[in-house]
Amino acid sequence: MNKTKAKMTHVKDAESFARLIGFCTGYGGIYNPGRPNLQLDALANQLNEMRMAMEKVIVAKTNYDNIVNHRIQTYHQLPRLVSSILRILESSGARPEKLDDARTFAHQLLGVVPKKRLPVPSDNTANTTKPLIHRSHRQLAYVSKADSFSKLVMAVSTEPLYQPREQIFTQAWLDVKVQELNGRNREVSDARALWSKALLERNDRMYRNEVSIIRTAQAVKKYVRAIFGHDSANYRLLKTLHFNMPTRK
Repeated sequence: MNKTKAKMTHVKDAESFARLIGFCTGYGGIYNPGRPNLQLDALANQLNEMRMAMEKVIVAKTNYDNIVNHRIQTYHQLPRLVSSILRILESSGARPEKLDDARTFAHQLLGVVPKKRLPVPSDNTANTTKPLIHRSHRQLAYVSKADSFSKLVMAVSTEPLYQPREQIFTQAWLDVKVQELNGRNREVSDARALWSKALLERNDRMYRNEVSIIRTAQAVKKYVRAIFGHDSANYRLLKTLHFNMPTRK
């Protein structure tokens, strides 16, 4: 079951539970179960709690998407920045070994595998649709990107000849950039955790708890069948209500 169908399953189950309450309310005083969680007030509270849990999922997912987009925007700036760092390092007269180290970290960040000598990425790397060189064993996960950038910053920071006058290329500013990249990754992880928690809470209320809507609806149907009979019009109303346990939530 895809995500859209699963989402519609939750909505339909909530709608069916609301209709179930409406039918039971229409029975008047005849509907009077002794079990507390089957009584009308309890059913209404359960419906409200379920709707709040569903809304919480929507809010958490929206927040997660916004934070993911913010991270994408932050990391989108890296290729151009890395290119400038390498060119400044080259112009400083740094040793070939230091340049090779820096290029290695740069290409790890870009997810490319070099052929022979490592070329410096061009300024428009972020916008090109063609790979610089053959790509395999890609390290494009954001955590890997942050790690590679951190290693590149460490490499240039240990080169005495790397002395840029522009503030955005200085050691202090690059250290702040490393912290920003790691911070974006933590924000995404935290937002994903909150979204997952909201999903679990919703699914518990709807499908897994002892008093989930699935179990409650089943119990209500059995009670109505008992007091009205399985061939009664009142019970047939409830029989038309279907609740589905989605395979993917």
